[in-house]
Amino acid sequence: QVQSVSVIAQIPTPKDDLKLIKGIGPGLERKLQDVGIILFEQIADLSDLQIADLETNVVKFTGRIKRDDWIVQAEQLMNK
Repeated sequence: QVQSVSVIAQIPTPKDDLKLIKGIGPGLERKLQDVGIILFEQIADLSDLQIADLETNVVKFTGRIKRDDWIVQAEQLMNK
């Protein structure tokens, strides 16, 4: 039996606790979730262009993602 799309859409997607990454607090986690970033894997896969866009439009703090090493932290948390 095939589930309707509305039933599938209601299945909650598990979110990673982005606050485990140094430099991400509750407010910033909420902003990241608002733009669709809910997993460590998404942070680990960020390109330089995506990082620049995030820092300009979401984080509002240039250089923070690389300075706080979000990508390395996200990769380590993914492997736990």
